[in-house]
Amino acid sequence: MSIKIITYDKKLEDNKIIKCKKLTNDIIFMKYDVKVGDIIEVNGEEFVVLINKGEVYDVKDKCGKYIIIEEKTDSNIKEQWKDLHIRKTENDEICIIYLNRNIIKHNKYSINDPIKYINFNKEGSEIYIKLEGYYDFKIENPKMFLSKIIGIRKHFTKQELIEKIRKYILKSIEKGINEISEEYKLNIEDLPEKSKKLEIKLKQNEYDEKLLEYGVKLTYFDINKFEITNKKNKFFKNNS
Repeated sequence: MSIKIITYDKKLEDNKIIKCKKLTNDIIFMKYDVKVGDIIEVNGEEFVVLINKGEVYDVKDKCGKYIIIEEKTDSNIKEQWKDLHIRKTENDEICIIYLNRNIIKHNKYSINDPIKYINFNKEGSEIYIKLEGYYDFKIENPKMFLSKIIGIRKHFTKQELIEKIRKYILKSIEKGINEISEEYKLNIEDLPEKSKKLEIKLKQNEYDEKLLEYGVKLTYFDINKFEITNKKNKFFKNNS
């Protein structure tokens, strides 16, 4: 079956209308089973993907109402998504997912295994620090994100995603902190004041390929607590 989503004809008032009201700060996506003739409503920062037997048939990212029809998939969409196959969905019926493109806010991080920091105002001395703070992120690349999902469940939570990418988030933060340290020659006590500068850098630079493979982009970062320790402990493995 070839299916696609087109702009909805207002004459079809009796058709089933599907809208998502559950894309909160804690939900990354919601899945809905659909059929030809159903109408879908897209709002705000929602990204809608039409899936049939593991293959992407159409996407919509602009606000409006659309109807699912039985028609050949748009060639541009087919080309853009041709190499994505969502595993363990080969026998699923037609479904759509509403993907949350809003910034997912106020996620706590804690680096308890000390990381190295060059304390420039102390003659470039090497120290080790523990950190706590908060970060925000968003799904920057839906295709990359979906390539990492094994099957499409009814919903996928923020916490599930964070558990998968936690070490990559922490690695990005560690790299960013050390780049800030070198650029501004910072004493450790001045580091929290420069976290706004780091936020800007995180938006401009691609710190970690593994994080990008999940289609995730850090959008905000702060430091609200740090501790200096003499304990040397290698936190990240080179092959992570």
